[in-house]
Amino acid sequence: MEEFFKLNNRLNLELKIKPLSPLCIKLSTGKKEDESETDSYSTILVTEEGKTEGDKKGELKIDTRRGEIYIPGSTLKGLFRDRFIIMYGKTNEKGKKIETKDIKNLFGYTEGNSEDEKARKSRIFLQDAFFFENEKRKNFYNKDKIIDSNKNRAIEEFVSSRSITPIDHFSSKAVAPLTFEYTTEDFRTEIFLSNMSDFKELQGIYFIIRDSINGEIRIGNSKTRGFGQIEFEVSDLRYSVFHGKEENFKKFEQFFEIDEEKSTKIADKYLEKVMKLKTEYKKVCINNPNEFIKALFSEVK
Repeated sequence: MEEFFKLNNRLNLELKIKPLSPLCIKLSTGKKEDESETDSYSTILVTEEGKTEGDKKGELKIDTRRGEIYIPGSTLKGLFRDRFIIMYGKTNEKGKKIETKDIKNLFGYTEGNSEDEKARKSRIFLQDAFFFENEKRKNFYNKDKIIDSNKNRAIEEFVSSRSITPIDHFSSKAVAPLTFEYTTEDFRTEIFLSNMSDFKELQGIYFIIRDSINGEIRIGNSKTRGFGQIEFEVSDLRYSVFHGKEENFKKFEQFFEIDEEKSTKIADKYLEKVMKLKTEYKKVCINNPNEFIKALFSEVK
C-alpha cells in the first residue's frame, strides 16, 4: 500500500485526438418490429445534459441538448487497457489474452485471488476529452448562440448528419435506413500516471500512439461503417521529479526543460521539479523517430 501514500513520480501527458473519419455521436434506425417507431440513442460522444421528445421514421429524435460534446474518459481508459492487454497480456489455456499483474496494478481492479487483493486503485487516469480549441468550447455557453432555454446553436454548428441504407448480405435487400449524427472536430484529453517503477508504461502509451498513426485505433459506434478512426498526437508531456528520486530520470533529462513556474523549490533545492518535454521531441514519426523516443525504447527492457 506504500505506493498510494507516497508519490515518487508523476507523468502528465496531454494528447490531441484527431478524427481521421467521422466520430459517431448519435445513431437512429427504424425498429424491425414496428416500422412506425425509431430507435434513437447516443453512442460514444455524448452531451452533458438534455432530453429527447418525439420521433419520425428513419430520423433522429428531436432533442434539447445543451451541454458540451465530449468523449468520456472511461471510454478512453477502456481503450488503453484493451491495448495494454493486447501488447503485454498473457495467453491463457483457451488462447485468449488476459491481464497480467502489472496491467492490473496499472489500471486497478476490484477483486483479487486472495484477501490481500480485494481491490487496488488505478495509477492511471484519463480525463474526459473536450474540443481541442477552447474558443469552440465557449460557443456551447455563449448566450448569443442560445436559440431558446433548452438548445444551443453550437450543437448544430459542430455536428453534421448523414443517412445510409444498409444492404442485407444474405437477402441483398435494403434494410431499415440509418441516420448518423457525427462530428469531425479535434479533441483534447490528459493522462495522469503516478509512480512508474520504470518507463515501460510510458513506452506502452507510445505504442498506442504509434498504432493510431498506423490507422489501427477506432472508438465509438459503427466502426465497421467507417466511423471512429482517430490519431493521437502529443501536445504536452511533463514529468514531475521529487526530491531523492531523480536517478531514474537522469537518462532522459537532456530531452526536457525545467518548468520553474510549476516546480516547488525551497532555497536552492527542488522538492518537486517539473520537467516538460522540449518542443522538438513531441512529434511522433514512425519512420524517423526522434532521439527521445529512441532513448525511451532502448532503455526499457
